[in-house]
Amino acid sequence: MDKDNFFIKSQIESNIRGIVQLINTGVFGADVLRVFREPVFVSIALKLNDLLQKFDRLGHRIVFNEDISVSDVDITELTRRVRNAICHLDSHENILDEESQIKFVFNIMVGKVPNAIVIDGKSYGAEYEDDVAFFYGEYRIYLKRHIIRLIQESKEIYKKLYNRELHL
Repeated sequence: MDKDNFFIKSQIESNIRGIVQLINTGVFGADVLRVFREPVFVSIALKLNDLLQKFDRLGHRIVFNEDISVSDVDITELTRRVRNAICHLDSHENILDEESQIKFVFNIMVGKVPNAIVIDGKSYGAEYEDDVAFFYGEYRIYLKRHIIRLIQESKEIYKKLYNRELHL
């Protein structure tokens, strides 16, 4: 993949800008905007996955794994799995518990609720008072600890790739 290809560079810029604009709407903090949370999150997840896959192909994979709810997965893979769960609602990616066939399709937990759901002794929840957690199946992705951090790291990668800051 050629980083200097007009379409690649434009898509990277557009994805970063679009995600920032969507987060800045405040939809995840304003109860009156609750109905817009899912479509905004879906748009963020699709743009984020496209961005991270491009960075991976350009040799700049983002690999942090803090606060990821499944083992042996980095943030790029987690984002890919969440994207797949969004796009394929009947997929196995949305299964929370195999035995009981419980599915999680766009569930949000605000604040610290570590044991929000307990199935056969296994807890699913959110660990931070200051964050919002989104769930598809067993995959949890945090707004601040994952998505906002990814945007910060993406801006740094953009700066390395193009030797300039991305102005938002």
